[in-house]
Parts: sequence; structure tokens; C-alpha cells
Amino acid sequence: MVNNNHTNGFSHQNNFTPEHEQEDGLDLRKLVDKVIGFWYLFLIFIVLALICSFLYLRYATPDYKISSKILVQDDKKNSNMPGQEILQQLEMFNSKSNVDNEVEILKSRSLMEKVVRKVHLNISYFVEGRFKKSEQFVQLPFTFEWSSLKDTLDEVRYTLKPIGLDKFSLSRQNLVRTAAWNDTIQLPEGVLQVKRDYTYPLNYKEYLVKVVSVDNATDDYKKKLDVNVPNKQVSTIDLSITNTIPEKGERVLNVLMDTYMTASVEDKNRIVDSTIAFIDSRLSIVTRELAGVEKDIQDFKQTNKLADLTEQSKLLVSNTGDFLKQLTEQQVRLNVVESLESYMKDEQNNRRVVPSSLIVQDPTFLGIVERYNATQLERERLLMTNTETNPLIRNLDQQLAGMRADLRNNLASLKQGIQVSIDELNRNANSLNAKISEVPAKERIFLDYSRQQAVKQELYLFLLKKREESAISKSSNIAIARIIDPAKSDPKPFSPKHIMVYLIGMIMGVAVPSLILYLRELLGRRIQNKQDITSNTPVPILAEVGHNRDAEVVVVANNNRAPIAEQFRAIRTNLQFILAGADEKVILLTSSMSGEGKSFVATNVAAILAMSGKRVVLMEMDLRKPKISEMLEVSNASGFSTYAIGKTSYEELVKPTNIDPNFFLISSGPIPPNPAELLLLERTDQLFTRLKRDFDYVIVDTAPIGLVTDAQLLGRFAHATLYLLRQGYTFKAQLQITKDLYMFRKLPKISLIVNDVKAGAANGYGYGYGYGYGYGYGYGLEDEQKKGMFKKKKKSLIK
Repeated sequence: MVNNNHTNGFSHQNNFTPEHEQEDGLDLRKLVDKVIGFWYLFLIFIVLALICSFLYLRYATPDYKISSKILVQDDKKNSNMPGQEILQQLEMFNSKSNVDNEVEILKSRSLMEKVVRKVHLNISYFVEGRFKKSEQFVQLPFTFEWSSLKDTLDEVRYTLKPIGLDKFSLSRQNLVRTAAWNDTIQLPEGVLQVKRDYTYPLNYKEYLVKVVSVDNATDDYKKKLDVNVPNKQVSTIDLSITNTIPEKGERVLNVLMDTYMTASVEDKNRIVDSTIAFIDSRLSIVTRELAGVEKDIQDFKQTNKLADLTEQSKLLVSNTGDFLKQLTEQQVRLNVVESLESYMKDEQNNRRVVPSSLIVQDPTFLGIVERYNATQLERERLLMTNTETNPLIRNLDQQLAGMRADLRNNLASLKQGIQVSIDELNRNANSLNAKISEVPAKERIFLDYSRQQAVKQELYLFLLKKREESAISKSSNIAIARIIDPAKSDPKPFSPKHIMVYLIGMIMGVAVPSLILYLRELLGRRIQNKQDITSNTPVPILAEVGHNRDAEVVVVANNNRAPIAEQFRAIRTNLQFILAGADEKVILLTSSMSGEGKSFVATNVAAILAMSGKRVVLMEMDLRKPKISEMLEVSNASGFSTYAIGKTSYEELVKPTNIDPNFFLISSGPIPPNPAELLLLERTDQLFTRLKRDFDYVIVDTAPIGLVTDAQLLGRFAHATLYLLRQGYTFKAQLQITKDLYMFRKLPKISLIVNDVKAGAANGYGYGYGYGYGYGYGYGLEDEQKKGMFKKKKKSLIK
């Protein structure tokens, strides 16, 4: 009686659900086994990656980081205004400090362009090495000096080859020139002079010179420059730049700082220069006026033949000395105020500073002038990094306009006050004139000349004094910043970092073979490991059979203790759980296609069952391509095909074998034209009924179910089905056949046997792995001895 209950104990452990397809996430043991199994592949790629890392570090051009530090005088940092910290926290009345402004100036393009032109950073010199070109900067035997160079030049590479001691050839694409050192050469890019420095010899046969425009070099170095304030509580600025040549980077930073401080001093000197220019213009006028008065006195004396002044004139001059001194002072002040007033009315001077060291008598006016000049200078400094439409610039313009109005009003008030004083002195002068009228007319005229001379001379001396004071203040001007740390390169390259390169090499050495193995599994069409099976079919795996290294057909004979023999013993044990009933005796073996080892497994399963004392008959039911009878060297002249048509009796059908007394064989017989029809005959049913009565186990080797329906026709007699898969041979798509058979119960108690498993961790299999219940361990010592010491260590790692 056929058992139609197709479920078994193993099927409950392998319910096929979508969650099952994603089972267990990452299996660390499988991952470790995979790495150990392909250790040689990982070793090769890691060694290659480390070699590539070494070669990269050996021939890569390193970048060095050059750093420097400057200290800026920031008045806002030192401000002690009450409540300033609270206003800063509330971000009210927040304005840029001097440090922030200086950072923007250091980052400005105009400043970097000056550095590029001074150091000739748009010209680079290279020499050819064995594997790469290396840039030269110090001890150059020659330099390029461009009298003119196109601003639109992108990049030109020249090759310079010395010819003897006095000449050289200069070439680029479609151009070759020969000239002597220090000669001027006309080139499409501009006018060039190659200057020879005979201090250093020409050690190379040729040199490569790369020339770019100043604008491109400026943009390049501006991107490399890093300027930042390390702490808002201090007024220091850190500058850094990266370059392949440490000396070149240090030169760039040092020249940048020198240029910056020179520009800072020039800004301060502009106020002094403006004052000196104003004084010089007034001195020129006063000198001419004084010379004219003195000439008038000389002419008067010569005309009137006056050698000495009369005692009366001396007494009058003596009495009016104080009065003349006051009048002179007021007239000098009025003259200066009128000059400044005309200076302020001139629209061309609206963007210039106001001379501040002339009107020392009026502190209010001096305060306004100082604020006006400071604001004017701040506007000019901000224009270096901003446009005139910037809100901050417009705000300063409004402030300057207001202060100019205040200056003009102050000058008007000051002028009015001076004029009042002069008027008062003039009224007093009238009374003196009445007294002077008593003096002879000639002497009175001489007195007028003397008074004019005194005024002009006093003004002249005043202007000379102020000019000297301005010159002294100019010589005492210093830069707004000072260098704390000059440019210095780090001793080790900034990039590439050796540790990082070797680490990346190690990662690549592991990642590349891992990717190869992953793609191999992902794109592989044939099953390679247990995961390929469990993710494609719900059918449980009963056992695994290792690769048969020997030519023997029956590997379980003669009490063989090899691992493959132990695996068949494990199959025998597992079959007891499947065939739990006393009447369950028929075991059907099938596969997806030919060549999966079905006949080999069927023969050894039958042999191992027979060796346990059970009577076993093996039926060669692959009627289209029989192999078992040939393997066991049993005659196939008669068999099932002749029995089914009544030409062979039952006694002649069942044939003994020389493997074991309990092992019998029913061969297939001659290949019939209609195998499927023979399986449907009544004699086939009778045969199975008698075999179940006469034998403890009936092993049925059928044709591949993926090709013909013979296995399904014989399935009605079976109590269990063993479906053969072969590692590296069976297609993953063919596992859908087992899924269909399992889900629709087309065959009874179907289980899988994986054949030809290569022992090792690389494929996720091992003898007894998963379903072998440990029978593969501890046995097969003879086989282990054949593997050698290294393979023993490998197996111990897998365990």
C-alpha cells in the first residue's frame, strides 16, 4: 500500500516562505569559511595591493603643507567699552573687526597676483627622471624672463635642450628656436629672455618648462591658500598652503606676508603723503610771496636811500610788537583755514584724506579730521575686497559725506571767529595808523613792508615745521601686523599619507576578491553551496556526498572508513527517520538531468543498507540509459523490460551481486521503445507488491524527472524520494522542479542529496555539514594522512 502522506520530519524544518529566503542575515561562520576556503585568492590580491601601494608611494608626487602665523593689531579686541560683551552676545552693532578685514585682504586676488609676479609662479621647471617628471625650484641653471606675455595664455610646454655651453634649442609643438643664453626671443606667446645662471651646471640633456598666464597661476594659488582665524578671542591669523616643493611653498607664503605688510605701511603713508603734498603746495606760494615782499623792501630802501630806521620808527615798532604778533597769528590761521576750505570744496578731494597736522589750535576740528581720515582709509581698504555698491561701502560714503559737511561748517565757524579777531585788530590798527601818520611817509611805507614780511615769514616757518613733523611721522609708520612664525614646511608630506594608502591597499586587497566571489555566486547558474539550494527550494537536504577521488563504484565496501563512506552511513541513519513505518520500504531516486550521480548514489545506498543485514534489491529503472548493470558487471540481456512483457520470470529477474549476499539487482533489460507504457502495466504493480514482501528495502533508480515522466509514474509505489543534486553541475533553475514536486506533493516524502561535494569551507559544504550529524568527523584517518600537514591545518581552521 502506497503511503500518500508526503510530509516528513525534515520538511517541517524547511518551510519555504519569503522570510526563509532571507534567512539569518549575515552568517559570520559562512563568511569566515569562504575567506579560509579561498585564502590563496585573498593572499594574492592583498600582496598585489600592497605592492601597488608601495609603487604608488614610491613614484607619486608628495604634497607638503607649509604654515605661518601673523599677529594683527586689532583695536576692537582691546576695547574696554562698558557692556561690550553683552552687545556682542546679542549680536547688536556687530561690525567686522580688523582681523576679519585683514583675512579678506590676505585672500584678495590682487595681493596674490603681486606674489605670482614677484616669484614668477606662472613658470614651472621640470626634469625627466626614470619614471616621472620632477619639478625644480632651487639652484636653477636658467630662468625664463618674460618682457611681455599674453593674458589669455592657457598652458604652453617648452622643451629646452642645451647645445654646448653657449646655446640652447627651445621647442614646442610646431615651433623650434635656437638662441644663445640671455638673448631675447620673439615667440607667439610674448617676448622671452632665457637667463643663464652659471653658478649651477646643466646636469640634464633636456628641461621641460611649463608656462601659464599670470591670471591662471593666481587663481591656482589662491585656491591653494588657506587663511583662517584660529580663535575669535585672539588677533592672530594662520596661513597655510600646499605644494610639491617645500622651498617653493615657503617662498610663496613669505613673499605674501611681506607684500601684505608693505601694502599696510603704504596705506598709512598715504595720509602723511597727502599732508606733505598740501604743505609743499602752500610753501611754494608763500615762498614766492615772501620773496616778493623782501624784493619790495629792497627796492624801497634802494629808491629812498634808507640805511637805518629812525629812532621814532624803532620806538613805534617796539610798542606795536605785541599787536603785530597777534595780528600775524590770526592772519596765518585765516590763511590756513581758507586754504583748507578751498581744499574741502574741491570735488576731486572727496575721496582723499584731509591734512590733519596744520590747525593744532582747535582740538574739535582735529578730532573730526582724524575720524574723517580713518573712515576714508577704512573705505579704501574695504574696496580691495568689495565693490562700491556694497551696503557697507555706501554706509561709509554717507558717514564721509556727513563728516565733510561737519568739517566745512567747523571751518566756516573757525573762519568767522578768526575774521572777528582780525577785524578787532584792524580797528586797533586804525588808532595805531593815526600815530604812525605822524611818522614820515617813507618810514611808514617801510613799516608796512616790514609787517607784510613778518606775516609771510611766520607762515613760511610754520609750514616748514609742519612738513618736518609729517616727514618724521612717516618714517615711524609700521605695518598693521607682524610675523610671529615665518613660513615653515612640515617634515613629512601632507599627502599621500603612507598609512592611509596602505590601509586602502589592504581594503582593496580584500574587497576585490570578495567582489569576485560575490559576483561568482550571484551570476553563477549552477549550485555551489547550501545557500543556493535553501534559497530556491523548500525541500530539505537529507545528506551530502563528497567527491569520489577513487575509481571504485561501491565506496562503502570492505568496511571503508573514508569520509565518503561515512556519509553513506549517515544517509542510512537518516532514512530510518523518513521510513518510520514497518511497511515503508520503497525508496525512489531521481534527479533533474543525466550526470548528477544518481546511479552511483543508488548503488552505494543499497550497498550500505545491505551491509546492515537488510535484504535490499536495487531496481535499474532508468530504461532509456541504464548504467548500474554495467557498473556492477551484471548481464543486462534480460531484465525489467523483458519481465514486463512476460519473457522473464520473477526468479530470473532478481539477480544476486558480488558486493554483499543481501544485495540484489534488477537490471533494466534491453532498452524498450515505450518505457513509460511498461511502467503502467499490471505486471509492474505485481512486481512491486512481491518485492515489498520479499525485501526489507527496495531502491528504485529512475530516469531524470526533468526530462521524462518515468519517476512520477513510479512515484505511486515509493514511500520516500531522494532527489539528487550535484555541486557545480545542477542548474539553480532546476531547483524549481523540486519545489513544484514538493508543493504539489507529486512525489512522496521528497528529500535532497547533494552529490560530489568538494570538501572545504570555500563552497559552504563540509563532510557532515548541516545534516550529517557529525558522522563525517573523527573518521577517515587514512584519507587525512594523504592530505598532508598543511591540509590538516586547513581542516582544523574550518572546524
